[in-house]
Amino acid sequence: MFEFRPKDKSVREDHAGSKKTVLAFSDSVVVNVALQSTLTKLQGTFDPIMSELWEMALAQGRCATKGLFLRGGVDLGWWYRAGTILASESLVGAYGAENMAAVPVIALTDTLYDFLKTHGDRRFYSKDIEPVRTLLRHHSYKGPKGKVSFWYLDYITVIAESIDWITSEAQRKSCLAAPPERRDRIKELGYRRNLREWFRQHARVIKRGHDQAKNWSIRKKYKWLARYHNEIAPRFTTSALALCKLTKP
Repeated sequence: MFEFRPKDKSVREDHAGSKKTVLAFSDSVVVNVALQSTLTKLQGTFDPIMSELWEMALAQGRCATKGLFLRGGVDLGWWYRAGTILASESLVGAYGAENMAAVPVIALTDTLYDFLKTHGDRRFYSKDIEPVRTLLRHHSYKGPKGKVSFWYLDYITVIAESIDWITSEAQRKSCLAAPPERRDRIKELGYRRNLREWFRQHARVIKRGHDQAKNWSIRKKYKWLARYHNEIAPRFTTSALALCKLTKP
């Protein structure tokens, strides 16, 4: 999901252009993207970073529907790797953000969030599509040492906005053969159907994880996911079946 050892030539070329490194360990994935690369020379630093965060959110959402709820962190800082040696300021910061998150999300450090929030290239976007506003959500909770507050990748919204309209090969062919005025209707119905199915699947795996959890500390994470799910779902579908309903305490 996070493009570890990609076989597709175009993906490998994209990695080379952004100097992207993806490492996989026993229970984690580490992704690094350089701030000085062929891509940043052409586009600056804002768009490549936001694009990478978007891809992370997509990967997280795809994992979630398979019952793999991930927690992670993202930071800005130096990175050094030579063979099996890896030292990174940003990796340490990301690890701290992951621990702070407490729920299954990918959290940003304050350093990265402030960098993006104050980046000059934000001015090129209108408010309704500006990536910092549309990609990130805020969460806070009361920790042992006081209030904890952070921003995280809104993977549910990213997935919902990225869903395709194609439901089957037969439906795709039917759309291509239909009159122009009918094509938009077929695409709209397909998109709505795929939305409902994604939300239903996401709700099912949350409920299954919640019901199978053996202690309250784990169940409360699924309860949080259910609330997050139910906040986003009504923005995209009116189907009551798309909501996540937990019955077990």
